[in-house]
Amino acid sequence: MKKVFLAFSALTVLLYSCKDEDVISNNDLASTQATQDHLFAEQTFNDVGRIVEEGFLSSGINKSCASYQLINTDTANADTLIINFGTTNCLHNAKLRKGKLIITYTGKYRDSLAVMTTTFDNYYVNNNLVQGEKIVANQGRNNKGNMWFTIEVNNASIATNNGTINWNATRTREWVSGSATYYDISDDQYKITGSANGTGVNNNSFSMEITDTLNIDLGCLPSCVIKSGEATIIPNGYADRIINYGDSLCDCNFDVTINGNTYPIVVN
Repeated sequence: MKKVFLAFSALTVLLYSCKDEDVISNNDLASTQATQDHLFAEQTFNDVGRIVEEGFLSSGINKSCASYQLINTDTANADTLIINFGTTNCLHNAKLRKGKLIITYTGKYRDSLAVMTTTFDNYYVNNNLVQGEKIVANQGRNNKGNMWFTIEVNNASIATNNGTINWNATRTREWVSGSATYYDISDDQYKITGSANGTGVNNNSFSMEITDTLNIDLGCLPSCVIKSGEATIIPNGYADRIINYGDSLCDCNFDVTINGNTYPIVVN
């Protein structure tokens, strides 16, 4: 079995070809780009959520290189939290960051019916410029007694050395474990459903649908937090691609199935 290595600034992908000719076709390579770009965008905006919640838990106390500014002057009861990483790269949660996250909120993450809108001001992660808007709305508790949220990522873009990823997503997040331990996120677990769409660095469009609920475990940090589940990527002009997020391990090793052939992908 021959190993084929593809290196990207955003991701490193390891593809193992099991075809008779022992190579990956051009069609497979092109459609794998959509999978890589979706996974990178997904990981980037999952990270945004973590940074925002960390900011609320810090209550304005400096942590690592970030500083936190609370602005409570809006008479409409919408306040603002600014998370500022400065104008030069600093290392925070194992990634280089600079710029600002600006969160306007009507309540904190755990408050029923709270809405938190995050935008970006020259915000870079590992020298990739992140733009767009993320809206998280706390919908209270479902019939299982679990807190749940709707999440929208609108007009997002990530500018990398290889090109720009454009991404939009709509998701539902159910908090199934850890909500009782306010200052400890390591026991937090979620279930995620939803869809996304965008264009990759090669300017080819794609859509995504979660076909088997994603299981999120923040105890996996700083590794990838999606431990299991499946999603289908549909790149324009190519057949569907199925992402298998793993077997409940805290790693960044996923599989993508293309035309019946399965290739491991490692997200860095």
